[in-house]
Amino acid sequence: MAIWEKFNPRERLTAIGAALVILAWLVGVVARGFGLGSVGLVGGIAVLVILYLKYAPNQNITWPIPVPLLVLGIAGIVAVLAALDVLTSLRYLGLLGVGIGVLALILEAVGAGLMAWGAWQEYQIEKPAMPNFSSGTSSTPPPPPPPPAAPPTYPTSAPSAPAAPPTTPDDTEGAPPA
Repeated sequence: MAIWEKFNPRERLTAIGAALVILAWLVGVVARGFGLGSVGLVGGIAVLVILYLKYAPNQNITWPIPVPLLVLGIAGIVAVLAALDVLTSLRYLGLLGVGIGVLALILEAVGAGLMAWGAWQEYQIEKPAMPNFSSGTSSTPPPPPPPPAAPPTYPTSAPSAPAAPPTTPDDTEGAPPA
């Protein structure tokens, strides 16, 4: 309970969503003997573990990427898979009836939505720098762009007299006078 007090409101929303996804899996096990969204179960547990380890005492973890980005990635995957699970389960709605199976679908969709929404809000607040996944080993920034070229200079003196028009070749130049 001490860790729960350390969560900010967005992390609490994410944790509640993760708990609902886990609960939906358990309700699915009771309803049909198998849980729907097993990847959602793993994602929900992963998000809760990450949030716990973020605030756990005596934990000094060097995360590969910033925690809000990691939680957002997992929550996004769970949300997409939960939406696909709901959409594919709609064809069995007549077989499921309005019972515990539909309750599991609703819990999964709502939990995944809450988890993704809380993670998105936390990501928007934190805005961590994106990791550099480039294959290069250089960590130096690119060179600055060159300064803009100087504008062309125009003569400021008065215009000179117009030049004579160019001569055009004439067919009669080489002919004898008539």
